[in-house]
Amino acid sequence: MAWLNGLHESLPVMSATICRRTVLNDITLDSSIVSATPLDDLRTRYDGGGWNRKKFTDAHILFLEFANGYNYILLKECTC
Repeated sequence: MAWLNGLHESLPVMSATICRRTVLNDITLDSSIVSATPLDDLRTRYDGGGWNRKKFTDAHILFLEFANGYNYILLKECTC
């Protein structure tokens, strides 16, 4: 499932390209996947179950849940 990690990693290059083509120099692009599949189910599909919530978050994969102090909406705050 390497493609899941590719989009957020390619966006900085896309941002730089857009900035070079325009007069704007402060364009930033970012993305995250909000998974409807629960963490406990999805983790079994990565590295033999070795991924934890932090590893998914670092890969920009968030979970549609609010529990135990976890709020996927607040993990990525806009700095607009």
